[in-house]
Amino acid sequence: LNPKKREVANVEDDTLVSFVPMARVDDVLGTMDVSEVKKLKDVRKGYTYFAENDVVFAKITPCMENGKSAIARNLINGIGFGTTEFHVLRSGPLTIPEWLHLFVRHREFREEAKKSMYGAAGQQRVPVDFLREATIPVPPLAEQRKIVARIEELTHRAEEARKLRQAAVDKVR
Repeated sequence: LNPKKREVANVEDDTLVSFVPMARVDDVLGTMDVSEVKKLKDVRKGYTYFAENDVVFAKITPCMENGKSAIARNLINGIGFGTTEFHVLRSGPLTIPEWLHLFVRHREFREEAKKSMYGAAGQQRVPVDFLREATIPVPPLAEQRKIVARIEELTHRAEEARKLRQAAVDKVR
């Protein structure tokens, strides 16, 4: 949870890294656009660090409620930095990143996270302790992969249906 920047302490300042502001996380698809590139020296301080395959989870309202989260993939040099409004989760030997991501995207999880928010209206945040104390079910890795594959298949089919519907609507116009 929220890996330390010391992981990149020995990386050269001029190393290029991915930079991900909140606006580059898609709340519908659960993906992030990693095309923005910065030098490490420009983001080392004041931003949230993450690495390849980490899961970022928006902690601020309304982004969290809207489902802004993603798996960090295809990062420049495997290193990413982004808004301070991310919590970062890293899978371990018992979980895959896709499993963690599906879990934090789940509506019930986000509703519970919302109950724990603190701060002034419009600037409320999910505390890190909420994530530390969250119970994440951990089936065997093979079962995680099977569940993730099925959900991804269904998501793909739903997206295809949405595109076909939109094409039909466009044709009628």
